[in-house]
Parts: sequence; C-alpha cells; structure tokens
Amino acid sequence: MNTRKQAEDAVFHSLRVVFGKEDLTPKLSDRLQHDLGLDSMTFLHLALDLESFLGAPLGEDPEHLPETVDDLIELISQRLGGLKNVA
Repeated sequence: MNTRKQAEDAVFHSLRVVFGKEDLTPKLSDRLQHDLGLDSMTFLHLALDLESFLGAPLGEDPEHLPETVDDLIELISQRLGGLKNVA
C-alpha cells in the first residue's frame, strides 16, 4: 500500500472515530472547521488519534494547521514518508 493511501485510510478512520460516525465519508475538499465542524478540542482529539497511528508527533506548524481533509492527508503522507526514510 502506498503512503498516500495509508494516510487517506488513517485520516478517514480517525475522522470516523472522532465524530463517532462509522458512515462518515468526507470529501477531500471538505474544510475541517467550516464543513466538518471541527473545533479546537475536536482537532486535538483528531491529532492525538493520528499521532497514535503514526507512533510519532504530527509535526504540524501551529501557525498553519491543515485546512482541508486533503491538507491533513498530505501532512500524514509526508510524515509517513519521513518515518520510512528514518527506518
């Protein structure tokens, strides 16, 4: 499985966990705050779930948090790629 697909699966799974909706199917263009309704506490829960998946901190820039589902997938994909290069 490629890194992008792993990241997509992880993000979709974590969004379902955070929202408690197994049937949640967000679009890549959905904005985390405006479209999905993520507030700061929910974003923290999402970040912790994804960090648990990664086994490492996300390393996101607190000044430039991901805005869309696709941005978040890209961040996780980059992080996964970086972890593979270290191993």
